Amino acid sequence: MEVWVLGLNHKTAPVEVRERLSIPSHQLEECLKSLEIRGVFRERLLLSTCNRTEIYGAGLDSQNSIRLAKEFLSEHSRLALSDFENRLYVLSQPDSVTHLFSVASGLNSMVVGETEIIGQVKEAYLAAHRFQQTGKVLNALFQRSLKVAKSLRSQTDIGTGKVSVASVAVELAEKIFERLKGVRVMVLGTGEMAVQVTKAMISKGALPLMVSKRHYERAQHLAGELGGEAVPYEAYETRIKEIDVFITSTEAPLVIIRAEQARLWMKLRHERPLFLIDMAVPRNIDQAAEKLDNVYLYNIDDLEGIADRNKAFRESQLEECSRLIRNQTGFFMGWLGKEFGERR
Repeated sequence: MEVWVLGLNHKTAPVEVRERLSIPSHQLEECLKSLEIRGVFRERLLLSTCNRTEIYGAGLDSQNSIRLAKEFLSEHSRLALSDFENRLYVLSQPDSVTHLFSVASGLNSMVVGETEIIGQVKEAYLAAHRFQQTGKVLNALFQRSLKVAKSLRSQTDIGTGKVSVASVAVELAEKIFERLKGVRVMVLGTGEMAVQVTKAMISKGALPLMVSKRHYERAQHLAGELGGEAVPYEAYETRIKEIDVFITSTEAPLVIIRAEQARLWMKLRHERPLFLIDMAVPRNIDQAAEKLDNVYLYNIDDLEGIADRNKAFRESQLEECSRLIRNQTGFFMGWLGKEFGERR
């Protein structure tokens, strides 16, 4: 038995190609059955996310299966094979095994070390197993891939540190307030990056108040969408006592919040901690405000700098992760050879 993978991902194909080959979860059974009827491998599994579409297979007549799999992808996407064939990778063992272990561990992701892919690999495996498309080889391979992913988390620091601006902001807020459930976040402006940060905080239980001087209707729309409250610009300072996090993202050409203004806010708040996040360029908040007691001020460069340092640290773990994956590939190939009497 041989293990193969055929597919494309964010490194080999642009989004306009990936979206055409994407397979939604409600079509998984139909697509797997189609592969079975066509005779694509003896065992088969489909992994489809926003960043990749891959067909994993185990069988003997591999070259014929690869040809049939390409035909299936062409028919499914309604694209001529010549439109995307040069973007496909076709890997045989042991490279196919190493590839899956790297995918499951987040090493092959757009954001190195992200954890969402582990759940996606698990769901793809459980679906293929439920539809009776996996057998001894793919069962062992995908179960092992999930163990490898967990092992890398415990043996290396590949998942250490947040690597997006929004997640960095959430992490900093949690250090200040311990947890974000019930924390009130005021957002001055409707910039996309500020909205992303706000959504990340809402996912942790924060409550948003949206403010906009020039686009109050958009603030109302966002408030409704996010389950928060729209506050008129003229009234936002009257709510300062209530909030814990203040995010600015306006297009004002000059500083609109001076350090002395922030000092008055802190008196009104009885010196309760205030987390200021300035996402605007030019900056909205006077940098001198960070010198006030219990005021924590970060601008967009601060957050991006932390995210970049965390990315660099994760990437420094890649060599050790690759070594561990090579070892695990060797173990799996040894098992496969013993089970099926084939050379590694």
